[in-house]
Amino acid sequence: MAKKEERKEVKTISMEELNKELRGYIAQIEALRAEISVIDESIANYRTVIKTINNLRDLGKGKNILIPIGGGAQIEAKIENPDRVVVSIGSGISAELNAEEALTQIAKEIASLQSLRRTLEQAIAEAYAKTEELLQKTRELGQAEGKSNK
Repeated sequence: MAKKEERKEVKTISMEELNKELRGYIAQIEALRAEISVIDESIANYRTVIKTINNLRDLGKGKNILIPIGGGAQIEAKIENPDRVVVSIGSGISAELNAEEALTQIAKEIASLQSLRRTLEQAIAEAYAKTEELLQKTRELGQAEGKSNK
């Protein structure tokens, strides 16, 4: 009788371990999804920058524009040099580039973010596969427990 109870306890611990590991993978998937969301937002912001640079270049020098300054307020400004763009190049450093160079730099940033996104998607796929594997083990263990309790 003691052996049967001991065997049951070992299975319960095993089920608990499987559930704990399963919860870990689910948390990992959620964290990776959150990272992808941040990346998507950054890509969208970069695409807005590209549109803005192109629109300002299309307007041309000397055109008046309204610049939002917060709280629904805007200030009028004149485009002096639509081909001059100051962009961040990392570590808090900015560089003045012509518009084409800036667009190229931004395109590289987008490509880098898309590559990172693909890597994170692959990690999610792997975590899903592990989750499915653990769910199958949990089902099998549950069925085995059900048979041993009869």
